[in-house]
Amino acid sequence: MLKNYFKIFVKVALQNKLFTFLSLFGISLTIMFVMIFSMTISKITSGSGPEKDLKKIVFCDRIMTKRTVNGKSTNGYSISACGRTLSETYLKKIKSADIVSMYTGAMPWEFILHGKYQKKLQNQTDAEYWEMFDYKFLQGRPYTKEEVTSGANLAVITQSLKLLIFGTDESVLGKTIHYTSMDLIVTGVVEDPPKTDQNATGDLYFPYTLLKNTEAFDEYLGGFNTAFKAGNSNQFSAIHDETHAMIARLDAADTTQSIFLSGPYSQLEKIMRGYGDPEEYSKGSSLFKYLLYALAFILLPAVNLMALNFARIHERGEEIAIRKSFGAASSALRSQFLFENILMTLTGGIIGIILAYLVVGLLGSSLTISINYFNNVPLTFSFNYMVFAATLLACLIFGLLSGYLPAIRLSRMKPAVYLKGGEL
Repeated sequence: MLKNYFKIFVKVALQNKLFTFLSLFGISLTIMFVMIFSMTISKITSGSGPEKDLKKIVFCDRIMTKRTVNGKSTNGYSISACGRTLSETYLKKIKSADIVSMYTGAMPWEFILHGKYQKKLQNQTDAEYWEMFDYKFLQGRPYTKEEVTSGANLAVITQSLKLLIFGTDESVLGKTIHYTSMDLIVTGVVEDPPKTDQNATGDLYFPYTLLKNTEAFDEYLGGFNTAFKAGNSNQFSAIHDETHAMIARLDAADTTQSIFLSGPYSQLEKIMRGYGDPEEYSKGSSLFKYLLYALAFILLPAVNLMALNFARIHERGEEIAIRKSFGAASSALRSQFLFENILMTLTGGIIGIILAYLVVGLLGSSLTISINYFNNVPLTFSFNYMVFAATLLACLIFGLLSGYLPAIRLSRMKPAVYLKGGEL
């Protein structure tokens, strides 16, 4: 039976090439976008380069304070990254994590070199940062805890920054780089992190203690991220509970404001949360929101394909009416049409997957996806069995959504009425 259905599908597809082209075009374009987005998000959340242990790390990167009067919250509030004092004095003391690190993340660094304007990224870190993220050192070593505590003028640079400033493949250890008003001595050179990394980023890295703490007016707000690394994800709940118990104690002791800490969150949760208020984030509601977006994205082209399917049914009206007149069961016609539609969708899906890899391979370095308000990442090739399976599932849903109603309409046809000039 399926063999006959397949033969009919091929003949119908070749009979009206315009309908076939429009159907395949809409399906493949949708699947291509789904695949490209999924591959890039998969690459970002699974980790690569220095972030290869990303699934063992959770992050606190935002905090909100609300002013209180007589024990009641007011409308005034402030949101920022975590303060240096909060990170240094409290978050780094969390005992349920194996490693805790504080760092600013990639911050802009603009300078003039040989008369040309340059824009690079600098990252102020502690010594634990080099244990948290697995950078590949091409030369030298990272700075140590003792050197961070003493505020030593040291720096780690990337290979690309080394070639830009020193223009040599030879060792640059012990040489100096001028940053604002400081001369930093190079202790190490690392391989450039992938552009898809969201946390292990930068061109120039130096101890955060080199700069004066300017956040004394508010110990909670500032410009630092705090990362917690565990042996496995089973420790995450303990890290979360200990972190929020600590915040609850600080909140209870501060009568002037209420404190809301964002996290600790995994990389995927950070992306899902976006820049919503820390106290309002809900993993369940965010996941539901993104599922609705995905359904809407699939539903729109499915409705368009459904309209094409209705037109295709009208074209095949005589064939269907004659088959029903000779005793073809409605269930058989319905099954055949759904089979044809799913086969068409899977064909378009395969074309879409091929197009996705071609687009990423040819244009990946020049096209980007916006992950948040401040960060665009290049399209990335990342074969993932889960992504591939989800894409095929999307094809199946696409086929069922666009084929079910036309199949019902087709199976209810009255042959005598249609052959006399009536409607389906």
